[in-house]
Amino acid sequence: MSDQERVKYDRLILENEQLIDELNNGKRKIEESIYTLEEDLHRSFKELSNLNDENSRFGGFKTSWLQRNNEEQERVFRQLLRESNEQIALAYKKETKKMDEERELLYKKRGDIPWD
Repeated sequence: MSDQERVKYDRLILENEQLIDELNNGKRKIEESIYTLEEDLHRSFKELSNLNDENSRFGGFKTSWLQRNNEEQERVFRQLLRESNEQIALAYKKETKKMDEERELLYKKRGDIPWD
């Protein structure tokens, strides 16, 4: 009976550790996606700035207003991405802590099983 319980807890611990690994992999993928999005955003606003500069050289008007507007939009987008990233990191940290606590409890329960 004790051996079966130990095997059960071994399986539960392994499942818990696999879920933690999956959680960490998911977090890494989301962080990479956000980083890529930030880079794309920066590159796009840089290109927009260059187009505004070119437009002003060819007699375009309102370019300084457009430039300020674009810079403000970029700042807002970056802030939103930063806040989203912080919220995601906090959620992952909270879930990882919960899963770590569950794993420690499983280890304790397994350790409390008497050896025959």
